[in-house]
Amino acid sequence: MEGGYVNEGGQLKTKNGQKYIFNNGPPSGVYVSRACLIISAFIMVAALISSVLITYFLTSQGLPITEPPPSAQAQSKDHPEHQTDSRANATPLVSAKFDIPDWLKTKKEATTSSPELPPVIVQNEDKLTAPPVGDIPVIEETLDTSIKSTDRLLQLYEGWRPLHYRIVIEPNVESSASNGSLVIEIARDPKVTSWEPIVLDVYNVSISNVRVIRSPAESNATEEVELDFDSDYGDNNATFVIKLAKELSTESNLRLMLSLDFVSQVTDTLQGIYKTSYVNPGNKQLQWVISTQFSPIDARRAFPCFDRPDMKANFTLSIIRDIKTSMALSNMPISHSSSHRPGYIRDDFMTTPKMPTYLLAFIVSNMVDSRFALLDGDIVPRVEIWTRPTFVDMTHYAYKMVRQFLPYYEEYFGIKNKLPKIDLVSVPDFGFGAMENWGLITFRDSALLVPEDQELASSSEHMQYVAQIIAHELAHNWFGNLVTPKWWDDLWLKEGFACYMSYKALNQVHPEFQIMDTFTVLEFKESMQHDAANTSHAISFDVKTSNDVRRIFDPISYSKGTILLRMLNSIVGDEAFRSATQDLLQSFSYENMNRNDLWAFLTRHGHEKGTLSKDLNVKQIMDSWIAQPGYPVVHVERAGADLVLRQERYLLPARNPLDHSRWFIPITYETDELHKGDNIPTHWMTQDLDQLVIKDVFTKKINNDNVVYLNLNRESYYRVNYDMASWLALKKKFSTLPRITRAQLLDDALHLSQAEYLPYDIPLTFLMELFTSVDDELLWSAAKPGLNYLIYNLKREPAYETFRAFMKFIVRPAFDHYGLNEPDNESHLQLKHRALVANFACKFNYDRCTQVAQMKFREWMRDAKKNPIKPNLKSVIYCTALAEGSYQEWYFAYKQYKRTNSASEKEEILTSLGCTTKPWLLSKYLNLTINSTSGILKQDGALAFRAVASNAIGYEMAFDFLQSNIKEIADYYGDGFSTISEMIKSLTIYMNKDYHKQQLQALAANCRKLGLKAVEMAIGMAMEQVNDNIYWRTHSYDSLKGFLEGIVSEFQINIF
Repeated sequence: MEGGYVNEGGQLKTKNGQKYIFNNGPPSGVYVSRACLIISAFIMVAALISSVLITYFLTSQGLPITEPPPSAQAQSKDHPEHQTDSRANATPLVSAKFDIPDWLKTKKEATTSSPELPPVIVQNEDKLTAPPVGDIPVIEETLDTSIKSTDRLLQLYEGWRPLHYRIVIEPNVESSASNGSLVIEIARDPKVTSWEPIVLDVYNVSISNVRVIRSPAESNATEEVELDFDSDYGDNNATFVIKLAKELSTESNLRLMLSLDFVSQVTDTLQGIYKTSYVNPGNKQLQWVISTQFSPIDARRAFPCFDRPDMKANFTLSIIRDIKTSMALSNMPISHSSSHRPGYIRDDFMTTPKMPTYLLAFIVSNMVDSRFALLDGDIVPRVEIWTRPTFVDMTHYAYKMVRQFLPYYEEYFGIKNKLPKIDLVSVPDFGFGAMENWGLITFRDSALLVPEDQELASSSEHMQYVAQIIAHELAHNWFGNLVTPKWWDDLWLKEGFACYMSYKALNQVHPEFQIMDTFTVLEFKESMQHDAANTSHAISFDVKTSNDVRRIFDPISYSKGTILLRMLNSIVGDEAFRSATQDLLQSFSYENMNRNDLWAFLTRHGHEKGTLSKDLNVKQIMDSWIAQPGYPVVHVERAGADLVLRQERYLLPARNPLDHSRWFIPITYETDELHKGDNIPTHWMTQDLDQLVIKDVFTKKINNDNVVYLNLNRESYYRVNYDMASWLALKKKFSTLPRITRAQLLDDALHLSQAEYLPYDIPLTFLMELFTSVDDELLWSAAKPGLNYLIYNLKREPAYETFRAFMKFIVRPAFDHYGLNEPDNESHLQLKHRALVANFACKFNYDRCTQVAQMKFREWMRDAKKNPIKPNLKSVIYCTALAEGSYQEWYFAYKQYKRTNSASEKEEILTSLGCTTKPWLLSKYLNLTINSTSGILKQDGALAFRAVASNAIGYEMAFDFLQSNIKEIADYYGDGFSTISEMIKSLTIYMNKDYHKQQLQALAANCRKLGLKAVEMAIGMAMEQVNDNIYWRTHSYDSLKGFLEGIVSEFQINIF
């Protein structure tokens, strides 16, 4: 049991996960004699036998004859003799459209067309009690409620298209289920000549009372014309299949009304229709919230549907809610509210525009509005922000941003916002950062709320984050909602456009943020880090399974998609890019498009504006960037006055000579003699060229003192590796180079050395520029990703002592200039920069930083109601104080986490709780992540775990915790938001030895045994990162150590 720890509940847990329960209390109980024990046992056995006999005689005399259950009455292909008319006992379609059907009021005999119902998986293991009339009927069948991440094949069934959904739904918190009735108007797809069944997507949904009727508009009949059909669940109950008579196959324009009743789950895994809660601070009562998250493929959890982005339709929704809830929201405004039955209200919503199922949303709760709609007057769209009563004062910043972004988008796209209202809602527990549901945008608290109270005020970085998230979601009103990619393989189009437009919008509203410069560091870091691995995927790949869909929501789709769109903008120019975008939106409004449609518009407008050569087209350029993973490194060599360029794929841990990936690369460059003035490419490096020679770049053949730098403003997606003469020239004139170029050079140098393209003396030399570049915020930001990699791989090695001394020497001048005292008159960029410098100073244990941080935190501990720490410095001060302090600081921070109502403050504290060096506190913290009463929301589970895993002391404990509790964690978090995958990814940052691989392999074997396929896949990808770390430690560690020791010796840097 060596190395074990005690978790909450008195269990001693060893490293291998074995548990021992011990009790240190005194003996308890009473003494019972043997005779007394025998007599008592005899009496109990006699009583048991008597009760069994009495029960048998009573029931054998009075058992009623019951009708067989619906499952027994289902039509069977193997037993045609039992088939009857599918219209028997049917209720009129008119009443089924909007009234709660009879089966929800009294359990009635199902029609013979109803299929055998699969049992609904109920999350709560307690048996349901008999509900009152109108509530959800008793569900007797239950399955194993453990969540196994089964990878489902997503088959695309053609032949029918939905036109209009009419949904009546009554979600119920207590029974964790939703009653519903549904009518879908569907039409035969004229493009499909074969006769196909109607196939609906479902996930844990029970269906009954199915009817198929000719559309009244088609039949011109006064009475409903019902059709015969067979229906049943498909493989693994993932679909519901309705087969119509073959005689109808001759009707190419057939339109039908499909009517059915259903019961679906109200989950607690933040997927589909789910429930979450908060405590009303006024009366301390628990308040439940019903919310939805249907993207990407979870509308099928709520109701049977065609759950595909290319199956757009109109939706008319009605919600039945308890009168105790004060509001219901959906995509459209409420058209009518009425009393439905005693104690219940029915809200009917206006019909939506054509949209895919993943954009449908609704919320039922007691949250309140911020009353901004009253300020809007006649402005369209009406904007309102909904939240808990105590958070209303935190919504002003978000409203201000919405009102500034909307006019910009309407003017840029040339299309007015299409919906009459936009509701923004902060949901107490939310899986994504935000979701663009059309007309009802949902957010996690920290992505929407900005406190104005000085003590709780948000940092500059958080305010920028909130503004950008809002801009991103609003941009989806045009890209994603109005015009939607046909399939998930083009997810990058809608997410890339939303990201890129959010940068443009924020730059328009807050030019002082210099956000387009930040783009060149932040987005490139996110994308290139993932895209350098062997496990990376093409930005557009063949999405076939549910795991593929969830996997594609990653930095490749978001950040790489954003970078490629910005690259396209630079290729065709601003005017052509905007004109092409406007034409695309006009041409495909309320429809679907794919990337080839975008390529065509960009090519035409690029040719018309003269920015794209007539012998080039965008598809020819972009196919190499879309269809293959990774990105290139362009090697630059001087040849007299010329430049010779070669390309290869940048790969970690090192170059692979067998990888022949090539790209169609736009080339821009400048020298100290030539300043181009724009970013439109002058040369192209194509896939079929081994090298590109650019003539007469310099005026003289001997030009070693002249600088040349490529990829102006980092507009294109590649790294640049220069020959030694060029690196030295760039170093000599570093301070004269453009701001973005300086940051690009430092970032490229650090990562080229990581992959063995460069010796480490080059990036270390560029790092020393930080010593004098005290105010260059972008340069410091560019250093962060490469430095973090070195920190993680050196932290547990002897060379870390020398590395820390070197970095402390570099950081000292900047920290001495800025310190931990924040004046009130600094700009947004200065505030962010001060926090970054302080973060480096405390991370490398500069005592002037660590001591002041502890002092400021203890000042807060003396008066918990008054926090003296400035918003931008909270992150570094909290983490440093907990790392340098003891259990008193940790418990104080946890108490403040539970006390504060600021979401951004909660996230700061959650991260800092993982900074402690006390093992028992780290163990406690990990256990809190799977404790529903801890106050840590499921949305924050990965954040809390990552905080421990990124701690050099805590990462092994994090691995042990994951290995010992993997099934419990999988059950607790579900598979909707890759929480466990994020946890596994965060584990690998310190893993750089062979035994770490063995640990991961053992975890993968355990997951395979438990059926956790998605987790096993995540471990496989994490293994690549570990292999890269092992390679780096074997091949680069010693040379870096030597360079560091040389610098420390030459500059006489104090090692302590």
